[in-house]
Amino acid sequence: MLLDLDNTLVDRDAAFSRWAAAAIAAAGGGDAQLQRLLAADAHGYAPRAQVLPVLREVLRAEELDDAALREMLMMDHVAQVRPAPGVLEQLDRARRRGIGLIAVTNGTSAQQRAKIARTGLEPLLDRVVISEEVGVAKPDEAIFRIALEGPVPDAATWMLGDHARSDIGGGRGAGLRTGWVAHGRPWDPADGPVPDAVAPSCAELLAQVIDA
Repeated sequence: MLLDLDNTLVDRDAAFSRWAAAAIAAAGGGDAQLQRLLAADAHGYAPRAQVLPVLREVLRAEELDDAALREMLMMDHVAQVRPAPGVLEQLDRARRRGIGLIAVTNGTSAQQRAKIARTGLEPLLDRVVISEEVGVAKPDEAIFRIALEGPVPDAATWMLGDHARSDIGGGRGAGLRTGWVAHGRPWDPADGPVPDAVAPSCAELLAQVIDA
């Protein structure tokens, strides 16, 4: 089973929002500045270079250069990252069933490995595939092929994630069954056929797929 990390195994948006709210409050800002930054961040999918000017503005951090701001943007929220509710328990159940578990995530090695280490995910995963480390990112089918190259306890036939294009479209293109973490959203037909499994949360989706 291949698994997305951000907003699937971990609640990246909540972590980023908590960090941003505290940092903006410390700089004398409020909710308007927070909403501006969250919109610019686009759940982590906006190019980081586009977010830096907004971050500098809302934190009133004119003295910081781009390198310092980028490090802050990439790493400071990691301390706030938590596993999504029920995920650790469902992953443990999957392992006891002999299901291989591989995280496939876009991002930098330092950031994503720090999230995995601090959330207790590391001992539950057979392998972690990070776009920066392998030189290709979701939805490119190549990253899914790389993830499936090594040995796993059981055939990894599913890709679970929250992003319609990167996770579901990419997984489907690689010939995998797909499971979508809906987070209260309806599936958009423009994104293709409805995934093989849909659930409101990652834990519920894992339970559904484990028992399939």
